[in-house]
Amino acid sequence: MWDKSNDDVYPTVSSLLQHFVSDQRSRLIYRGLGYHQHTLSPSIVRAKISRKLEAIHGGDSQTFKELTYLHWFVNACDDAGLQVAGDSSELRGFLKEPTGQYSQGRNVDLFKFPSLWPTDQDSVFRFLAQAQHHGVPTRLLDWTSSPLVACYFAVSQALNERAKQGDKADLSNWMVSIVELDCNAAGSFEDTFRIRKAPGSTSKNLAAQKGMFTFIKGFELDSLDINNHELSRTYLKRHLLPLSEAKALMQHLERLGVTIATLFPGYDGAAKHATVAMMLDDLDHEIRDGIEPQG
Repeated sequence: MWDKSNDDVYPTVSSLLQHFVSDQRSRLIYRGLGYHQHTLSPSIVRAKISRKLEAIHGGDSQTFKELTYLHWFVNACDDAGLQVAGDSSELRGFLKEPTGQYSQGRNVDLFKFPSLWPTDQDSVFRFLAQAQHHGVPTRLLDWTSSPLVACYFAVSQALNERAKQGDKADLSNWMVSIVELDCNAAGSFEDTFRIRKAPGSTSKNLAAQKGMFTFIKGFELDSLDINNHELSRTYLKRHLLPLSEAKALMQHLERLGVTIATLFPGYDGAAKHATVAMMLDDLDHEIRDGIEPQG
């Protein structure tokens, strides 16, 4: 659960953006959450797992579920003639026989030492980053070095969440959240989780979004959520904004050049921009006029 003492609530878009402009501290990264109670659990936690994997590996099945998704992804890339990030004999060898570094640099079988996953090999990390950015469930959690990019994703996620909830959505108490992670303060906890940046060439989306990643090594924490760490309050903070300010925030971001078309370069991004604009108008109409959301 979130520690509310580490929350800053901003009544207006101007006050939120003014904070980000005036905060000159170095090595801060951000993640936008569409609903203030959402956690920092990565997508692999919510992904489906086959009964066969669970029966074979039991409590360690999370590791092998992730590896299975990665196998499917790389095989599909090969079939379609798509370039694989970090592709090398090292990466292919790892996917065939997953190993990780144990004490004194000795490579050991990950099937026997699942707490060593994911390996620190650069080629494996780049492949993980590419898979994550194309929707493959992994333990990587997306962050950005730009608070404006995080603001965009917070509103975008809120629109999708509200659409899923339909008339069950309570808009009056809904807030979007921009989570701030202080990399300097978190540096002493690298035995618990990692903070890494992948090369921009890994994905054009990654470069446009100024992307970073955090991930848990092994399974020391429940649900792979860094917020479960007992000292997370020393490096995590939430900036909260009422959902009623969503349209104003998006208008400010668009004037600053941050849109889905710039964050997802290409025709798909341009098309998504039109859809998001329509959903935002509908949400703003409901909030301003007091109309109950329709299912």
